[in-house]
Amino acid sequence: MRYNKNMKLKNYQEDFVLHILDIVLKDRTDIKARESFIHDAAAYALNRIPAKYIMSERGFTRLASDHWIDLENDSGLFNLVELLLLVNRAIDVVKNRRESVQRTAVEQDHKEETINTEAMLYWHNFQYLIGRVVDRSTMKPVYGTAVTLYIDGKKSKPVDSGWQNPYYTNPATKGLYSFLPKPVKLKAETKKFNLRVTFEHKEYEKYSLEKMIYTKGDFEVHTYINSDDILNLETACLRLSVDKK
Repeated sequence: MRYNKNMKLKNYQEDFVLHILDIVLKDRTDIKARESFIHDAAAYALNRIPAKYIMSERGFTRLASDHWIDLENDSGLFNLVELLLLVNRAIDVVKNRRESVQRTAVEQDHKEETINTEAMLYWHNFQYLIGRVVDRSTMKPVYGTAVTLYIDGKKSKPVDSGWQNPYYTNPATKGLYSFLPKPVKLKAETKKFNLRVTFEHKEYEKYSLEKMIYTKGDFEVHTYINSDDILNLETACLRLSVDKK
């Protein structure tokens, strides 16, 4: 097959992520959006979504339309709402990295010693968790709900600083919440974990849900979202508290 040098492939996700970044940064008054910051945030987001290549504007329009979907339908990870979540997380991660103090040589040596002594243990990577919070009567999203994830009775630590626990539902994500827990290193090759998610809102009764999950050990840490390994939790239907009815 002959290769036509005039034919150019483009990852349309680049333009889409940069467009979403431009929209989000207009509301982030805490960020000075210089070019290097935007590129770092875009790289973070793009490394966590699959590339989609096109050869025409028509291809861009067709693929971009995949993001504008009805939230009531099961659309997978990379719809518009999930992309907004990821871009906001990318901004927070880059901001925190730039504000953090560089690790000292002593801390780095300690980290290397830890890796060497635990090299034969298994990493247990957790699934990407996603769910939604709605009003029991109206089935509309409930914003301002504090959603907290516990694993085996302890408040879960996030995989990096861009993830929040608790997460507060807001209009930008239409009542959706998500978590990517920090992997744990264990001797056991398989492990059972108890997940507990609590929901608190000043106008609603407290609510919680529990789920048992099983993990299989790996030899590496996964700090990315695997679109084939998503745990969609049940929708939390909150009931108004007695004094609000």
